[in-house]
Amino acid sequence: MRQDFFKLSKKEIKGLMIYYFIILIISIVIIIPSILFESIKHQFSFEISISVISIIGGIGTALCGSAIFYLRKLYKSSINTNSEGSVTIVEQINDMGYYAYFFLRPWFAIAFAILLHLVLKSGIHIITVPETQLSEGFIYLSLILSFFAGFSAGDAITLLESKGKDFVEKAFNNF
Repeated sequence: MRQDFFKLSKKEIKGLMIYYFIILIISIVIIIPSILFESIKHQFSFEISISVISIIGGIGTALCGSAIFYLRKLYKSSINTNSEGSVTIVEQINDMGYYAYFFLRPWFAIAFAILLHLVLKSGIHIITVPETQLSEGFIYLSLILSFFAGFSAGDAITLLESKGKDFVEKAFNNF
């Protein structure tokens, strides 16, 4: 991304910072019960599966990673750059794109956390027998990897764009 993206208005920057701070708080509220699952699972009158806890907790840690990364990016860029309002229509359109860039990253992080859960779970089911039960360790692995997926969502998008294109070209060239 270009370094001149901080032509966002001060109001937009403040709004994004508040947005990410709220996401950070929500993610912590989601993560804590997932981490404490072993201790609190007996307090529920219904049973919650390890898979459900790992998805919910994975979404929380992905949001946490995304919020940390993009809050840092926002405040570093705000310190190093003077924010100016957009003057031309082209600058206003660019600003909408820059705003969307920041606004949508947590949603990409959620998608990557769910994808990561599917990859982990399918890997376990491929190499084990059908009656294998997931242990609490699966939750922790899912939470850790989802955090990194959320933290580096931008890098994951870039990787998927380049590798995905190569994969599709190779797959369809064989037909």
